[in-house]
Amino acid sequence: MTQASVVDIKIGTQARKIPLPPIVQSIRQQSKRQLANLLEVLFSNTDDALFELADRSQTDQHQEMYFDSMRVIRLNRKKIADLFLDNFSSGFEEVFQTTPVTQTEQSNGSNPEIDIEEDYALLDQDELEMTVAVSGIVSKVTSLYSLPVMNLTKRLDSLAKAQPISERNNPLGPQALSNSFADSLNELDVGIKIRIILMKLFERFVMEQLGELYELANKALIDAGVLADLKNQSRSPAHSRSQRSTSTTSQANGESGEPTAAHVGTAVSHQGGEGSNAIDFEIVQRLLAAAPGSIGTTGSTTVDSVQLPALPSQELVSVLSKLQVESQQGEIDLSQPAPKADLKALVLAQASAAGNGGKSIARADDDTVNFIGMLFDYILNDRNLAIPMKALIGRLQIPIVKLAILDKSFFSKVTHPARMLLNELSSAGIGWSSAQELKRDALYDKIEAVVLRILNEFTDNPDLFDELLVDLRAFVSKDSKRSILIEQRVKESEAGKARTHSAKLSVQNVINQKACGLRVPSEAGRFISEVWSKVLVLCCVRHGESSKEWQDAITSLDNLLWVLQPLSSSDDIARRSQVLPELDAHIRQEMASIGSTEEDTSTFVDWLNQHVAQLSEDDLAYTEDDEAASSAFENVEVIEEIVLTSSETEEPVEQVAPEFLSCLNQINEGTWVEIKEENSILRCKLATVTQPGNIHVFVNRRGMKVLERNRIQLATLLREEKLKIIDESQVFDRALQNVIGSLRKMQRDRQPD
Repeated sequence: MTQASVVDIKIGTQARKIPLPPIVQSIRQQSKRQLANLLEVLFSNTDDALFELADRSQTDQHQEMYFDSMRVIRLNRKKIADLFLDNFSSGFEEVFQTTPVTQTEQSNGSNPEIDIEEDYALLDQDELEMTVAVSGIVSKVTSLYSLPVMNLTKRLDSLAKAQPISERNNPLGPQALSNSFADSLNELDVGIKIRIILMKLFERFVMEQLGELYELANKALIDAGVLADLKNQSRSPAHSRSQRSTSTTSQANGESGEPTAAHVGTAVSHQGGEGSNAIDFEIVQRLLAAAPGSIGTTGSTTVDSVQLPALPSQELVSVLSKLQVESQQGEIDLSQPAPKADLKALVLAQASAAGNGGKSIARADDDTVNFIGMLFDYILNDRNLAIPMKALIGRLQIPIVKLAILDKSFFSKVTHPARMLLNELSSAGIGWSSAQELKRDALYDKIEAVVLRILNEFTDNPDLFDELLVDLRAFVSKDSKRSILIEQRVKESEAGKARTHSAKLSVQNVINQKACGLRVPSEAGRFISEVWSKVLVLCCVRHGESSKEWQDAITSLDNLLWVLQPLSSSDDIARRSQVLPELDAHIRQEMASIGSTEEDTSTFVDWLNQHVAQLSEDDLAYTEDDEAASSAFENVEVIEEIVLTSSETEEPVEQVAPEFLSCLNQINEGTWVEIKEENSILRCKLATVTQPGNIHVFVNRRGMKVLERNRIQLATLLREEKLKIIDESQVFDRALQNVIGSLRKMQRDRQPD
């Protein structure tokens, strides 16, 4: 039987070049410039991140690794950036200019699911970690920018002739960009730990900042007429499905066709859910409309069944501006949060006073006022925020309401300057404990000036927030550098104290082990406990217990104790006279190293020589005549145990409740905590943990030491609820997630079982 000929299908499907559309070429160049700028920011922050990690390192090996990696990255940053941007550019050519391999070529009789499992099985540990890191970035960024990425993918796909474009192979998509950066790191001679750190920094400083890039790319395509009405198209199928579902349910229940709570919940989930920091204002409105009570007001007000006319947004902004001016009156009380006020009632009262009585607030504006009010309620009740900061941020509620009315992207844009400014303010003041300490605080003066500028100058220009954000960040950066230097000195000082304490314990143990219980002249006992102990401590701190210097000092201690003991052998007596000159020289040298005067040194050395000479004569007489008495042993005493420092240790671990120890494990270097002691509240940051004793050293925001406690003391504070870890996440994002979560819970609670 003749075997069927096998034709290589590649012959019939040769890859062919297809011209890149001009608009795509323009977007590629524009995006390449934006990505290059973001990479500059990334590498500018890499040194700081690695330096901080090196500073926190517990071992010299880790510290050296971070510093070495810092140098390697510095030397190769241009190469990494060029490789990333080349990979990025090539991505466009692959999807726009190259025809894909056919399905026949791809499958070749294999099972793709099995292939994927085998591929993962073949990955080594480092590759697997990088794959997981990329997947995490893609998941987060896809959630963050789901709608713009989806729209951009559809627009690019409509232009592609070579092959379909999906979110996975979209050259501007999170997957392609993350893969490109991961590939560029292959040329970097650093370990997997540093690569993962770089991927985290890439996520923070590049991937999470892609909002403007996607916005401009979509705008360019819309301006070029590419699916210009896609926004409506992309929403209408889901909207139609929900409307049909709602309509069916409503007809069955005899109700009107309003969106259900389940529909709203699904929509929020699609936008990123409770964990998302960006949300469309339409979603906010649906959430409020579905919530019970006054939260869900539609904004329409009726009197005797007559609906009142809505106050135009521009007039509402004018009313808010007048309230903003009035809010500046009186000094800011930093000892308590800003008082809460019914902003809507104030607005209507102010409008009535200005001749606009008998009007209501339009639904969109009313929802904005309500939602911003809920966010500020959360912020002003947030235990993680310092009270003085609450007093300052509380003054910004009216300006933020104005801004949100004028610019609805305030909710959907994570990088909105006003949101970032609120976060920056709360982060900067995280270490404030009380109002009294702020009188001479330059940072407080700066933050107060920022708040007052917003109250005085913000009318309808959002650029003011951008200007203030840049200015505040520059000030905080400069202020932080001073604090970091002071904190570093504290850490070095505490490390020195810990080394000295540890050395004293070691010396104490050595001397007691060798000398305790021996009979020696009182002069020698005082010398060992008061002088030679200092020599040993200094030796231990400077050179360590494995050094030659330490061994020499221990040998001298042994020799000193030996030459002062009675000897019964002529050979030992002869050896004593040989050991003494070397011992004298070493004693003189080491006493000089600890600052002893020449007079004190000579006094002891002379006494030692005279005493040993007398001792040798008596020992010789004793060996010749058993009844001879030694006058050199008449003035001796037993060396008692010496104490150079407290050797107290912590209580056994089992005496501390496991849950408290577990909480303590969350307090790492750099963690901010709030501690209540007597009538004061102290906010401080863990600077270092010293050994022995697990001593936790805390500093204030200026970097100065304010407290030290061991683990048992901290566990006790936890048990008594006098210590809490401060959540350092961004305050506005925290408020947004909490409020959205609360609204969703209200909806779920209202749904029938």
